[in-house]
Amino acid sequence: MASQAAKQPLRQAARHASTSATPVQSAGAFFPVQAAPTRSVPAVPKPPSQEWYTGRPTFTSTQTQLERALTTARAHLYRQGLLKSISSSTGHDAEFHSVLPHPRERKWKHAKDMATYLRTGAQLKSSQYKKLTATLANLEGLLPYARVADSLAESDSLATPPRLVVDPVARATGRQDGDSAGEPSTSSSPGLDSDRPSSSLYAQLDQLLARFQHVSASGSSAIQRPLGKARRLGERDEFGRVIASGARKEAGARVWILPAASASSPPSSNHDDYPFGRVVVNAKSLPDYFPAAAHREAVVRPMSLVSALGAFNVFAIVKGSGVAAQADAVAVALARALAEWERIEVEEGRRQEGAVAWRDILKRANLLERDPRMVERKKPGHVKARKMPTWVKR
Repeated sequence: MASQAAKQPLRQAARHASTSATPVQSAGAFFPVQAAPTRSVPAVPKPPSQEWYTGRPTFTSTQTQLERALTTARAHLYRQGLLKSISSSTGHDAEFHSVLPHPRERKWKHAKDMATYLRTGAQLKSSQYKKLTATLANLEGLLPYARVADSLAESDSLATPPRLVVDPVARATGRQDGDSAGEPSTSSSPGLDSDRPSSSLYAQLDQLLARFQHVSASGSSAIQRPLGKARRLGERDEFGRVIASGARKEAGARVWILPAASASSPPSSNHDDYPFGRVVVNAKSLPDYFPAAAHREAVVRPMSLVSALGAFNVFAIVKGSGVAAQADAVAVALARALAEWERIEVEEGRRQEGAVAWRDILKRANLLERDPRMVERKKPGHVKARKMPTWVKR
């Protein structure tokens, strides 16, 4: 007991010393404390945006800005009562499509030029290019609605158009944006002029879309080729013949048609040997060149659909591929020539336009467009394109 009483003050003194004294790290500690750095460590720069972690940050940022501009413009048009909803379409099924049709006048940059403009450092994938151009086409469809909204904003001071990012690429790459006159912007945020009053919605959309348009060698950014029913399917030569071409697989055909009534009578007393409305393929009659009835029916099918059998003299030159593909190529060329002949006659006033045009009839029959199907190639180790050799166990 006496020994325990003598040890008690020593224990209390040791406990007091361990709690009050500053702990000293021994040299052989299991977890040594890291010494404070003698000089300041430079801060690691942070990425400009979260799109920096993607494979193509400038493309992702530009696509995000375009979608944001599309949503902002649609919301403004919805508040003006021009769209049924923010996500409503402006295509052929839109409410005001007959009054405010989609312009479809712009031709966008090619994929390589678009990648160079976006500074992606690599080529755009086809899916990325398709997604980008689809967003631009949706923005273009809002132009007629934006013009109406701007006219309403002149009478209503509360209908102020929103401010859009007119240069999303400048914001994505960190470059300063300039206005349409080429003067640099004083705004702290690239691509958006916050100091100047917001312009009309139509002007902002037009300025935004102009940055992605394809400029031809002549300097014009509009599409030079006509679209839809204005697209020419053939041409007429100096002799009054309508010329058109068609293809199927590896076969290519060129067809000339001439109304049988305008053709001169052949120098023979026996007109049964040279009837009007004959079809000549590679300087041979139709039965001689296509002995099979199915091939002959495929050639004259365009004329039978428009009730013009025997009404035209048809001259065709075809080469390549097999007999079946040549028959389909001649049929496509003949259908295009018939549609073009009717268009020329109606425009020049020699023929009254019917309730249904020949072009619509032939288009519904899929005779104006080339069949894209091709023969699948043979693969190594296969007997044919897909057939494999017979497997033998022994």
